[in-house]
Amino acid sequence: MGLLWVGFVLLIVILAIIIALLSFIRGEFYFSRVKDNDTLTVEMRALFGLIRYRYVIPIIQFKGFTKGILIKSEIVNKTYAKLKDESKDHITKDKVIQFYKETKDLLVHTLNLYDWTRQTLARVECTELKWVTRVGVGDAPETAITTGAIWGIKSSLLGFTMRYVQVRATPRVDVIPQFNEKHFSTEVRVAARIRVWHMVFAGVRLMVRAAKVKGGIRTWIQMALKARSRFKTAS
Repeated sequence: MGLLWVGFVLLIVILAIIIALLSFIRGEFYFSRVKDNDTLTVEMRALFGLIRYRYVIPIIQFKGFTKGILIKSEIVNKTYAKLKDESKDHITKDKVIQFYKETKDLLVHTLNLYDWTRQTLARVECTELKWVTRVGVGDAPETAITTGAIWGIKSSLLGFTMRYVQVRATPRVDVIPQFNEKHFSTEVRVAARIRVWHMVFAGVRLMVRAAKVKGGIRTWIQMALKARSRFKTAS
C-alpha cells in the first residue's frame, strides 16, 4: 500500500513537471510618450500566472550630460494595487561604458554567444505588436517628410523583429501626421511568449558554451551577482 502511494505521488510530481515545462513564460512591454510624459511598463508571467513580476518606470528625465538620465522605478505586486518597492537611478555615460565592457567580456567568455542568442530568439513567439506614432512639426511639407522618415525606421525595426522571432499576430503599425501643430506622441505595446522547456534548454546550452571557454562560468556568475547587487542598492 505504501509503495502504491509513493508511486501515485511520483506520478503527480512527474505530471506537474511536464505541465510546467510545457507552459509559457509570457512578457509584455509597454511604452508611451505624450509631450514630456513617459511611461514604461514591463510585466513577466510564468506558471499560468502563479509567478508574476511587474516593473513600472513612470518617470524618465534627462538631467544633463553629467547626471545622465534619471529613472524612477516601481515594483508592484500581482494585483497591481500595492507598491512593493520604489527606487531611483541615473543612467550616466560611465554606466553605459561599463555595460558595454561587461557585454564585451561576456562575448569573449562564451563560445558563439551570437548564435545562442539567435537560436533562443527563434523560439520566441510575438503575440502582439502595436506601435502608433503621431507627429507634427508645424509645417505640412516638413511633417510629411518626418512622417516618411519615421515609417522607414519602423519598417526596418519590424523587418528585424520578423527575421529573428516568430510573429503570431498581425502588427498594428501606423504613423499619423499632425499637419497643423507641433506634436509628438508614441505608444508601443509588445507581447511575447516562450515555453519554459525552451528556456531551460537555452540555459543549459548557454552554460555548456561558457564552460568551453576558460573562465566562462566564473564570468557569468560574477555578472549575475553584480546585476543582483545593483538591483538591490539602486536608490
